[in-house]
Amino acid sequence: MEILKEIYDRCVSIFGNIFFWMGLLGIALTIIANIRIRNRARKGSVAGNRSAKRIAIVTGASKGLGRGYVQAIARQMHDFDIEEFWIIARNKDALTELAEETGACLPISLDLTDPTSFDVIGEMLSSGSYDVRLLLNCAGMGLSGTYAQIGNKGEQAEITLNDSATVAMVQTCLPYMSAGSRIVNIASITSLQSLKGFNVYSASKAFILSYTRGLRQEVLSQGISVTAVCPYWVRDTGFIEHSTGAKSSPFLSSTTDRVVRRSLRTIKRRGMASTPSIVSFLDFILGPLFPDIVLSKIAGILNLKRR
Repeated sequence: MEILKEIYDRCVSIFGNIFFWMGLLGIALTIIANIRIRNRARKGSVAGNRSAKRIAIVTGASKGLGRGYVQAIARQMHDFDIEEFWIIARNKDALTELAEETGACLPISLDLTDPTSFDVIGEMLSSGSYDVRLLLNCAGMGLSGTYAQIGNKGEQAEITLNDSATVAMVQTCLPYMSAGSRIVNIASITSLQSLKGFNVYSASKAFILSYTRGLRQEVLSQGISVTAVCPYWVRDTGFIEHSTGAKSSPFLSSTTDRVVRRSLRTIKRRGMASTPSIVSFLDFILGPLFPDIVLSKIAGILNLKRR
């Protein structure tokens, strides 16, 4: 027993030191990267082409987080260096209503599961002089159930809208972005672990988080920041009802206003990830320390047993 205890103590000492120093290294590299992005963004904003019209493009703007971001940023357009919103969703009436409410909005009714939609956006951008200062990819969907319950058609629709459309929007807009521009992708706290009953949704959001991290490194030299927003359940967007059929809210769920307000702080600072609730913050920080099967069980209890 004494030998086993000694082996255990040594392992804890060795691996504890490794995790500690790797954690410090990660924090240091993150701070350095953020400083580099901010410096290049500041220089680019001063030296950039001010004759181009500075716009923000927001997908999924007809409701939920997309609508919330437009409403919030419309009150602080100067802080994001924008003159006009291009708001995109399928529901034309909802977009028109939002445009009338906030002003300085161009409603664009498109279905982002249709690849030709990105040709339309590309043609609009190439038809004038535009500088995309902010791209907010909020369009997405989530379906609750097993592979048999959702079926191939439903799962492919999730992947297309959550992942393919996000990548296509980035590819379409990046040629019209410059130093100081921002890209924001809506991920989810489910991106950090697999989740029974939300398998494809959590996997699609894991893609978004990984894609955001990689893209951030790719465009760092251009002074463009890329941020992933990882909220927990947001109870007033209609997502819970649509995805689960439940009317009540899961335990510790958040609101659109809170997620938007808290994540905008990170977006302004050009951070890599925003965790706008205590649940998502703890999951993001402590999640890597636990096996996926443990986190999945906990997430299942929090998300699905509180309907």
